Amino acid sequence: MLKGIRVYNLYPKLVGSMTAWIEHFDRIQAMNFDWIYINPIHYPGFSGSDYAVKNHYHYHPLYVTGTLDFEHPETHVAAGNALLKKVCQEAEKRGMKIMMDLVINHTALDSPLVQEHPDWYVRDHAGNVCHPGAMDGPNWVEWKDLAKIDNAHSCDRGNLWDYWLKMMRFYLDLGVQGFRCDAAYHVPKELWQFLIPRIKETSPNALFLGETLGCPPNQVIEIADAGFDLISNSFKWWNLQDAWFPDQLREFSRHAPSITFPENHDTIRCAEEFGGNRDQALLRYELGAYICSSISTTIGFEYGFQRQIHVLHTNPSWWEPVRYDISNEIAKINATKADYEILQEDHWIEIRHLNDGRLFGFSKESRNGREKILVLANPDASETRLVRQPDIYALMGSTTVKDISRSRRLDHVPPLLEHELHPGDVKILYAARSA
Repeated sequence: MLKGIRVYNLYPKLVGSMTAWIEHFDRIQAMNFDWIYINPIHYPGFSGSDYAVKNHYHYHPLYVTGTLDFEHPETHVAAGNALLKKVCQEAEKRGMKIMMDLVINHTALDSPLVQEHPDWYVRDHAGNVCHPGAMDGPNWVEWKDLAKIDNAHSCDRGNLWDYWLKMMRFYLDLGVQGFRCDAAYHVPKELWQFLIPRIKETSPNALFLGETLGCPPNQVIEIADAGFDLISNSFKWWNLQDAWFPDQLREFSRHAPSITFPENHDTIRCAEEFGGNRDQALLRYELGAYICSSISTTIGFEYGFQRQIHVLHTNPSWWEPVRYDISNEIAKINATKADYEILQEDHWIEIRHLNDGRLFGFSKESRNGREKILVLANPDASETRLVRQPDIYALMGSTTVKDISRSRRLDHVPPLLEHELHPGDVKILYAARSA
């Protein structure tokens, strides 16, 4: 299985041109991320939504010219290709890889493909193109700017699938090394089983991340088994108490490793959610990094940005003043994650309820049985609490236990641990054991 990765989501509309993206690469590298995920970069349809792709080979003008001049996008293709190639090269110089969004469930309603390949789309009884949508509470909401692709039943399915394959190979040739597959569960598993092995024949290290948020667990497993290297999990919405998340993590880990996040482009910002409390935002990142094999976050998380990303309206003027800067803390967490194999894999976790449930903890053993961690955290936003954990060596199955926390490390871990955890503090103890 894939070892865990650390992903920084550089939302392109918030930054601007591809040249401007590169200006962020040094600080992203300094935070010890090894992947940069870029949302759709293609020329959009009439709505302007990032996920309404009109042409898969034309670029949004903002990323090439730094302007919103949408006239004659074909004149900027060569420059866009050269810039994207440079983006990938500059990332690789810094030990990072570029992952792009792959949106193959739909196109923009005004995409030329609607006219050029009418059989590629789902249509109603009157022959009108159907729109994808989703449930919003009890109501079904259609996205009228989108046209739903008929990947499952198109009478021209062979050419349609070959179109996706050719497009993916094109961007791999420019230097892209991974795909975040948008709404992967809305795409037939047979298509993934067609695409993934063919891509890996020529690009064996290409990474496939299946976006599976919002679908039932059985569908997540189905997507994982279609060949994905990584799937999404729902740690973001776990209250650190209920059994559903540990149960899902245990089940999913039998099929593919998973990735979590404290915030993404579809959620509210942590700084908004937690009222500007940096420690609470950092707590969610840190726990996610230690529980799950892979971790990601969105540009601005480190600076306490509060304005949620919007697929239509976000632009460089939305860049916010720095409310706080947790870049150094993220760097330490990511460095620790990169140093220990147990933090780069999913396995079952055993929840530990401490201090009458006012403290959160869990233990986790590596798949090969050679490593174990014990994580203790104070999720309270204001109160310092004492953690008392007896029989540390017996619990860890080792007489050699070390503190690998990002701050306030203990030089010696005693058999009876008594330690004050400040609000948002996370203590992580590590033991290497004989199998």
